[in-house]
Amino acid sequence: MESKRLLPFVKFLEKEAGFRFDIEKFEHRLRLQKYAFLSKFFGFNHDYSYSIYLRGPYSSTLADDYYKLADFYPSYKEDYRKEFEGFNSGEFIKVIEGKDGKWLEIAATILSVYESYRKKFGGAELIELVLSTSCDIKSATEVKKIHRIFDELKRVGLIDV
Repeated sequence: MESKRLLPFVKFLEKEAGFRFDIEKFEHRLRLQKYAFLSKFFGFNHDYSYSIYLRGPYSSTLADDYYKLADFYPSYKEDYRKEFEGFNSGEFIKVIEGKDGKWLEIAATILSVYESYRKKFGGAELIELVLSTSCDIKSATEVKKIHRIFDELKRVGLIDV
């Protein structure tokens, strides 16, 4: 596995967030992609890189790894928490708790766009660019919903403008 931290992360999601990953379910694969992406913003350092797709940030390397997970998951008995130094897992859980796949998809898209623009732009210009680009990428989603999720990400400190 490219990231030796995926297995502990999946155990963490099961134990702390009540998410039991099932490779056969598309919704689970989507959620794991978004959980891993969002976890970076809470200090979880993993080595996955992402590209933007219709359903938001996607890592093909992560996908390769979670397909290999079944070989290792049942025998994993280590304390998954030792892998998470610097990861604000409590805040991460608070943000993802009760969120559906669509919310995760939109939030990850917004944060991906924000990361792309924040070094070059600031203030109102940054907000406008992030929102307009996110709305273009997620064109099938109501603009109001994208704005609400943007505001929520800002409120919890993931977006700073």
